[in-house]
Amino acid sequence: MNTRMIAMTGAAVLLLAAPALAGESSSAEREVTRQLNIQAAKDAAPAQPIVNAASTAPMVTATPSDTAASGTLSTITNPPSKIATANVLDSSGKTVGAVQRVEVSPEGKPTRVSVAMIGAKEQIVVLDAASVNYDAHKNEITALSGLPSNG
Repeated sequence: MNTRMIAMTGAAVLLLAAPALAGESSSAEREVTRQLNIQAAKDAAPAQPIVNAASTAPMVTATPSDTAASGTLSTITNPPSKIATANVLDSSGKTVGAVQRVEVSPEGKPTRVSVAMIGAKEQIVVLDAASVNYDAHKNEITALSGLPSNG
């Protein structure tokens, strides 16, 4: 049941992330994405191992971009597609938003990240990729600067 919930949530996030990567998203799409990101953060607690998962799940082979090293986002070539669903943290580690769009150079290096801020106002903030760190294992972006207050 838990695996099905994760799979369904992942599918829903992918369906919602595609329009966001293609251009502007509507306020309804941003709200659904925000709710899914909040739920994903709550569900990110360490999972118990599933016995005999190999017999029910297809085998997935990691590609180099899926195992990208952590560091300043602008230094990572061809970031993994899962970055489109990453939570955004402030420098103190508090979740303040969710990735809406990542712009990359022709060489595949991220240049800017659009972030939907969580809070009373619906606000999209664009950050320079050199001003954020990306943790590939946690799929989280930590903004070093450039975030408005959430008041």
